[in-house]
Amino acid sequence: MITADELRAAQLGRPPLGRRGYAPDEVDAFLARAAEALTALALRRPPQLTADEVRSIVFRKPGLGRGRGYDEDQVDELLDRIEHTLRAAAA
Repeated sequence: MITADELRAAQLGRPPLGRRGYAPDEVDAFLARAAEALTALALRRPPQLTADEVRSIVFRKPGLGRGRGYDEDQVDELLDRIEHTLRAAAA
């Protein structure tokens, strides 16, 4: 489980040298959308994001010369927590 505040406070690291992670702009945009959905849940409103959408999201690698991006394992862990929270709320 995760709250909107916890999600907004999450700090994502970079992948190890020699590896590229997920494109930060895509991850940031999706996590902002997820935070809005979690806020809606807290306010007992229907979220505008489903657990299935979280499960199916695919992020690109950052373009060459645009850095290494976000560590995939850290992002995937956050996505798992978001998905779990949305599934629990829908049950």
